[in-house]
Amino acid sequence: MEPKQSAFEGWAIVEIFGHQKAIGFVTTEAYGSACLFRVDTPELPEREYTLTRPGYTATVDDPTSRQWTSAGAKVKRLASGASSQLLGPGSIYRLIPCTEDVAREAIEELIPRPLILLEPAPKTQPMQVSWPEHEDEEETVEEEI
Repeated sequence: MEPKQSAFEGWAIVEIFGHQKAIGFVTTEAYGSACLFRVDTPELPEREYTLTRPGYTATVDDPTSRQWTSAGAKVKRLASGASSQLLGPGSIYRLIPCTEDVAREAIEELIPRPLILLEPAPKTQPMQVSWPEHEDEEETVEEEI
């Protein structure tokens, strides 16, 4: 009896040697006696959004610059093209099946692309703290000593 071969097909985050990640729609492909996992990462269009947490951004004039930008700034993320990778099973540390929405969010977060600062975050007033002044308390402390 011939052993049954399994195949995977679906969205996943694939960790390679535990240090890199490939994210996309994963299928199993056989090339002769070699079995590989194909990871197709979809294209993401250029888009504008507001930062929900601080991060490094570049300026429109100098895309190679890096500056720390606070949450609330309006930024543009450059487009990322579609890509495909063929991975050998020995290089895969972990394969995490997920939904398409989760995979797309992971692509957004984990595949580095420069953020272009369009508009800084609105200035917020620093929190002000005032301490009540109680002269009576000072006098009682002195009397006790």
